[in-house]
Amino acid sequence: MQPNLGSYSDVPDFIYGITREIWEDRGIGGKLDRYYAPQILLRAPTGLTTSNAGVTAQTLATLHQFPDRQLVGQDVIWADGGDGSFLSSHRLISVMRHTGDGSYGPATGRVVRSHIIADCWVLDTVVTEEWLVRDQAAFARCLGIDPAALARQMVAQDIASLGKVEFFLPEHDRPGRYRPEIQGGAEVDKVVAGYRRLWQAKETAAVRELYFHGASLAGPGGDTAYGHADIDRFYLGYLAAFPDAVLSIDSAILNRGGDQPPRVALRWSLRGRHSGFGHFGPPSGADVFIMGMSHFYLIDGLVRQEFMLTDEVSIWKQIIAHQESRAGG
Repeated sequence: MQPNLGSYSDVPDFIYGITREIWEDRGIGGKLDRYYAPQILLRAPTGLTTSNAGVTAQTLATLHQFPDRQLVGQDVIWADGGDGSFLSSHRLISVMRHTGDGSYGPATGRVVRSHIIADCWVLDTVVTEEWLVRDQAAFARCLGIDPAALARQMVAQDIASLGKVEFFLPEHDRPGRYRPEIQGGAEVDKVVAGYRRLWQAKETAAVRELYFHGASLAGPGGDTAYGHADIDRFYLGYLAAFPDAVLSIDSAILNRGGDQPPRVALRWSLRGRHSGFGHFGPPSGADVFIMGMSHFYLIDGLVRQEFMLTDEVSIWKQIIAHQESRAGG
């Protein structure tokens, strides 16, 4: 059974098109009513949203702060569900100017560029479940703010408005209808095995077996690592901070053909204790959940390009919330 795409020609055209209808064309509430389920499950490091109304409110709040926001689609990797549904993994870059006060502080007038990956499960042209990771550390740096300082600012805002610090943990989730899939294929097997060696076994020798020697890894905070030594350094910053982290591979999609090399979209997560010096400063003892998304481009069995997203501001929020709870704050 082929997916229902309405007036759109294929899945990438549908995903790029409805994104444009909602944001650039300012459809907002009307288009979200059309394309998002009333009880959508939207999971992001910032928290769980369980209604279309909540998505609309978040969209309006973002546009107030960044009214000229453009979402530049870079790739859509997707899988046919076989029942009229599909899962898409949409990588895009948000380009916008900060001209309104809000959760990112007083308007600065600065231009912000930040990567996003959104996995959407779509049934009969309606987004029913979504997983969304935005590079808020890149947001912060473009605004001239340290990501940890932005997290501390957001912690204060959360406590003032909600009485608690908001972030996503698996125990906050609600069961959905979508059943994740790890697709078969040599490229998926290569990526999954490499990630398990790196994140689970903490075996950074896998960098040289997973990545081409001239590979690039565009990572959180708007940073890009180039080559084995630089990529190794990136991984060590995370592994040292969370040495007992447990990896979960939650979804893997493989697309081959067309005018592009084989591409893999991976949704994954880490859970562990912030017990070491590393990318996130002195150990705090905080239990941390990290939602991750990655797109890989492979040639001759090796990763040539990876686009990896985690929300480091939300990681910092978890660390700061733990520190303040221990201090009685």
